[in-house]
Amino acid sequence: MTLRPKKNKIMKDFLNPTVFKITLAFVLFLVFSWLWRMAIPFIISDTFPLGVPLSFFLSWGPCRPGENCSEFNGMYLVLDIGFWYIVGSVLVAWFRKK
Repeated sequence: MTLRPKKNKIMKDFLNPTVFKITLAFVLFLVFSWLWRMAIPFIISDTFPLGVPLSFFLSWGPCRPGENCSEFNGMYLVLDIGFWYIVGSVLVAWFRKK
């Protein structure tokens, strides 16, 4: 099944990277990651995640000297960036319609 040319153009415009979409995605990624990192210690003590909706970096404590009390997941980082790019694309498309 093939998409009609009009729908195909809409999808290309929707996902087409622009400087504004990339900047918006980066800002959303940083702001929501920071807010999540500030909010979660009030819910779960001694846990410090970074990344929303997937925590790509997690540290916890207290940690004994010489121990590594953190973990990083690169796949979650890529998925987080992709998620915020899609959210940014939706926001740009929504505001352009208005």
